[in-house]
Parts: sequence; C-alpha cells; structure tokens
Amino acid sequence: MGRAPKRSFKDRATPLGHSAVAGAVTTVKSKDEVPALLKKLTSDDANDRVWAAASSSNLLMSEDPAVRRLLLSNNVVSALIDCMADSVPDVILQVTGALHKLVAIDQGAAEEVCRKNIFAAIQALIPRLAKSIDDIIKNSDDAANLTVDERNIVFQTTDNLISILWVLCETVPWSLKQINNMALIPFLISFFKVIGKLPASLVQTAGQFLYTLTDANPHAQHTLLGHPAATQTLFALVNAHHGIDGVLTEDLAIVSILAGGILANIKPAALSQLEKTYKGRDGGIPEAEEKPWDELSRALLQIISGFIQFDVDAAAETAATAVRSVIAAHTESEANGAEPPGGLKQEAALDQLNSRISYVQLALELAANIFTDEGADGAELDADDSTPSEDDEDMADDDIDSDAEDVTRHFDEDGNADEEDDAGVDFDINDMEDILAEESTTAKEADDVAQQSILGVFIGAIVPSLQRLAKPTKMSTLASAINECAETTPSSAATKAIVSVVESFTALHERALSCFNNVLLVIEESLKVWFRKHGDNVDQWWRLLIDIAQLLFGTAGSSADLADTDQRLRFAVLEPTISCMWTLARSAQGAVPATREQIEGLIHVCEQAPNSDLRVKAIGVLGSIACRKPGHVSDNQRIGTFLLDSVVCKALLDNGAPADSSKVEPIIEALDLIYDIYGDQAYDYDEPVFVRGGFLAKLRSCYLPMRKLVKTVDRRVKRELRDRGDLVVQNMRGFIDYKDSERRSAQGKI
Repeated sequence: MGRAPKRSFKDRATPLGHSAVAGAVTTVKSKDEVPALLKKLTSDDANDRVWAAASSSNLLMSEDPAVRRLLLSNNVVSALIDCMADSVPDVILQVTGALHKLVAIDQGAAEEVCRKNIFAAIQALIPRLAKSIDDIIKNSDDAANLTVDERNIVFQTTDNLISILWVLCETVPWSLKQINNMALIPFLISFFKVIGKLPASLVQTAGQFLYTLTDANPHAQHTLLGHPAATQTLFALVNAHHGIDGVLTEDLAIVSILAGGILANIKPAALSQLEKTYKGRDGGIPEAEEKPWDELSRALLQIISGFIQFDVDAAAETAATAVRSVIAAHTESEANGAEPPGGLKQEAALDQLNSRISYVQLALELAANIFTDEGADGAELDADDSTPSEDDEDMADDDIDSDAEDVTRHFDEDGNADEEDDAGVDFDINDMEDILAEESTTAKEADDVAQQSILGVFIGAIVPSLQRLAKPTKMSTLASAINECAETTPSSAATKAIVSVVESFTALHERALSCFNNVLLVIEESLKVWFRKHGDNVDQWWRLLIDIAQLLFGTAGSSADLADTDQRLRFAVLEPTISCMWTLARSAQGAVPATREQIEGLIHVCEQAPNSDLRVKAIGVLGSIACRKPGHVSDNQRIGTFLLDSVVCKALLDNGAPADSSKVEPIIEALDLIYDIYGDQAYDYDEPVFVRGGFLAKLRSCYLPMRKLVKTVDRRVKRELRDRGDLVVQNMRGFIDYKDSERRSAQGKI
C-alpha cells in the first residue's frame, strides 16, 4: 500500500464568472441558427458582439452535448479567440468567460484552444490589463472616471484569463512549455503585493495558478527563485500573523496558504541552489537564508490548523437551506411558465460555500503533502528503473515452471509431500512479519520524538479537525440530501443542484481521510512503536472510521435513475476510509477493537467492491484483524476461511473457469496475508483453523492455477504486479513445504 498521490487537482474554487447579458440565448432550435449567431461576433455593433459572446457561452454550457458539438463544428473556438482583440472591454469579458467555461468542461476543446494558439491572444492582452489594474490601484487620471462596473470588468477579465491558463496547465500537459515561455511569474506575483487593493478572489485565482504552475515544473521554480523579491513577498504572507489592512481574516488565510504551497513547491530547488552557492565556504549556508525554509512547514501547518476549523455540519445546513430555496424558485417559475430565474442569491451562497470547501480541500492537500514530501523522497531515490530484457523474462518464467514441476513431483496421490524434501525447506517465518526498524526504541522515546516533530503538530492540531471533516453530513449522500431538500421527486435542475453539493462534501471527506491516512503512514513507517503507548488513540480512530462506513452504508440508496451516481459518491468516501482502516490495523499489529459485526461488514465491502483496489484494501484490513491473538479463534476462522475459500479458491478453481488476470491482485494480497496469519503452529488459532480446516490441501490444489494466472500478467505492462505475483507463487511453494514439515514435526512429538 503506497502513499497518496502528491498532487490532485479537482473541483477547486470556481473563479469569478462573467456578468449575465439580457436576452442572450440559452438554446437553439435549428443548426442553421449557429452560423448567424457566430457572425454577430464580428458585427460593427458592440452590443451585438456582447450578445453573441454571451449567447455562445450559454450554449457551450448546455446540458445537451450536441449543442456544444454544433458550435465547435462551426469553429466557435477561433471566433472567440479572435474576439479577444476587441476594443470593447465587455466583449472581451464575455469571450474570456466563454472560453474559460469551455476548457473547464471539455478536454477535447481545451486541446483545440491550445492548437488555435490562445497563448498569443492572452500574451497580447496581459499588458493592457496590467496597465488598467495599475491605474486602478494608483487611482490615476485614466482610472478616476471608471465606474464600479467598469473596474469589475477589468478584474473579471483578468480572472478569466488566469483561469484559462490554470485549466490548460492542469488538463493539457503539452501546453506547459508554451505557458512557461509566456514569462508570467512577475505578473502573477504582482497580485500578492497589493492584496488589500484587489478583489480577494482575483488574488486567490492568481495564487492557485502559480501553485499549479510551480508544482513539479523546474522551469517555473527556477524562474521564481530568480526573483528574490517574489519569495520575500510570499514569506511575508505566510508570516502575516497580525493581518493586512482591508483584507478579511479568511481571505488572508487562503492567500497565505497558497503562498506557503508555492514556497513548498520550490523549497527543494531553493535548498539545492543554496547548497551550490555556499559549497566550500566557511560556515556553510548562512542561518538567515536557510532558516525560513526550515521553518516553512511548521508555519504553514499553523495557518492550516486554524483554517480547517470548519463547521462541516453548519455548512451542510447552509447548503440544504440554499438548495431548498433554489428548488422553490425554480418550481414557482415553472408553474408560471416563466424562464428559470438566474442570479439567485441562494445560488451565490452555494457558490461561496463550494469555494470555501474547495480551499479547505487545498489546505488538506498541502498538509498531507508536507508528510509526503518530507518522508518519501529518500525512498524514491532507490527505485530500480532498469527494464528486464526478454531473455530475463523468459528465464523468470522458466524458474516458475520449474518450481511448479518440483511442487507437483513431490506430492503423492493423497496430496502429501515426500519426506526427502524436508531438508530443503528454507522458509523463514521472519520474512512474513513486520519487524521494527530499531528494537531498542521504547514507547516513551517514540512518544517524545513524536511530540517534538511535525508529527506532534499533526496529532495535536490537525487530526481532530480531520476527524470532523471526514464524518459525513446530511448532505453527503444523494439519498439523504434529496430527503433533506426535496419534498417530492426533484426535477432535473433540482437534482443537478443537489448532486453538485453532494460532490463538494464527498470531495471534502475524501481529502480529509487521505490526509489522515498520510499521518498514519508516517507513524507506521517511522515510529510504529508509538501505537504501543497510545492504544486509546487506536480505539478512538477505529471507531471513527467504522462510524463513517456505517453512515455511508447504513442509509437507504437513491432511486434507480440516480443509483450509479449515488454508489460512485459513496464509494469515493468509503475507499479512503478503508485505506485508513488498513493502515491503522496494520500499524497496530491487528490490535483494533473490531467486532464480529464489523468483520462481516468488511467482508460485505470486499464482496461488493466495484474495483480491485478497494477489494485489496478490504482484504488487507481483514488480514490484519485475523492476526489478533490469543483469544480470537472464531474471528480468525471466519476471516481465514473467507480469504482462502472466497478470494483464492473460488477465483482459481470455481467450475474450472479459466484464470482471470483482473483477479490477480486480490488473490496475491490474500495469499500474502495467509502466509503471515498462519506462519507459526504455536498461534492459538493455527490448529483449530488452519489444520482442521484443511487449509494446506486447499493451498496445494491452488498452486498450479495460481502459477498459470500470474503468467497471464504481462510484465511489460504491469511489471510491479507481475513481480509480486511471481514472488507470491515462489513463497506459496515454500509455505506449503514449511507447513507440511511443521505438521509432521508436531505429529512426531505425539
């Protein structure tokens, strides 16, 4: 089980939208209407151009994909990009808003926008916008006569441009080179310097784009480091504990978190640069230059710990109230035969809530990556990148064939092994048990280390918030949200609003659980002995995870037409929940307060899992629980029988079905666990479960089918899985020989 991915960009805050235009069309009745509409983008009348751009934006967002395809087939992308050079600010606002929406929802369109060279149009527009913003900030003569609406057009257009680049940076990897060549760093950093004089949302959009741009992008990282004043500005925001005039506390926290995230992205490059600069000099790197980077993680965690004090239940109540109001407004308009209302304050409240939730997710992402970045880098350096030759692969296959022949040759007709093979048994049970890296480390020492490290900050300040954020609310499943918001079967528009809210809460729970799993992984890999002193934490965390699972699956499902969406959202939260259970149970060496009912629930999850990954994780939790001893023979029997009969034997032997390579990973995990669980006859459950249950004979019957199944995995495509499969087959032979020898040895003493 590996760490969570370093970065995941999904459903972040929606940047400032464009203003609605009265009379803009929302649908077309005939494909002949589209060319006429697009022709108005080049009309001499500015009002026509504004109307055509706004109508294009509405149509591109149509729920009917055929409408969007119709516009794209009429070359709407080129027409909109050409309009970015328009002399009328409102035309540019509508055009950039349309393009932003388009690239955000359509991957193919995003690639087309890149191919049509939107970068040149943006590059030409930025100096014009930068001057307008500078004039507004300085209140120059050119800006003095601008109305509030005219100023907002400048800000919203800038937000749209940055958002377009942000989306392209995330979704079209090959666009990054062109974006790098645009030299945007000074432009983006300039927003951080005047945070109190610009809309907070604009500064946040610039920060999110720069955060994305500097992630795993050496060009952007070194460019930013080439502007020392820029890093000083970012550090000043991270350390702005006393606030900034004109900036709300929450807005400042968001910008500070983004500034810290950008600095975290460039930290490795910055430290490397310092090492090269001061290499060979007396005293090494000056403390004044190194200290800010060393203290960055703690400073960032301090901001995050305050920001994620987010009342998720109150947010759910706010969302439910807003959705009910939106549904009522739409129902009333439909009853009166009027167009659905737009620009409702309740919709704005939902947008604001979704934005807040998305920034909490970002804060959790950064918190999780503080652990990932500081704990995983060393291991990555040892990765073996060599690729085996075809001869090597053939030799590996030959070795397994040879093992299979040996195993079958030494079994007689009754399935017993020949005694002459006893001397060749070299199965080492210690290979199947977790061994602490330093046996001399006591629980108290581990506790002291934890309290003095960033881990202590996490356990004390972050984990309690993660627990609150991870727990589902009444708006976290479709069934409960619909029950909360709609008295009757909701309309399609109402359902869409409810699904959007549930998706936001689902993403929040998922991110909180992923962050919590990173905490558990760090303790497991670096300080597992900590769990010995904190069994109360283990029990509390286990109960929390069980509660989450029960809240997800203890409620009724949605109607048939929403069943797939409902299941997708539930499992999106369940999978990281099971991941946390696995890490916790494994780290605590099975010492979790799992009841028989919970064991049955985990077995049910395993049986109903929609994918192999979740099934493997559920199997892993069960295997860790099965290791409890002494006094848990009945639970061990239930789990062991399930793993061997339902996961291994059923897949390999059921009705003589051919091997299915999609089932390899769960079987590998189950077999590895069986080796660990039943690795010693001294365990109180070994004789009543493994021996009396005939586990050894079942494993023998599965050996050849397992060997054949593993060979169906193409090493060139899934090298790691194939290697694991080869190893589990080799260990299977050793384990069978070992348990057979162990049994005969025990019988000889009787």
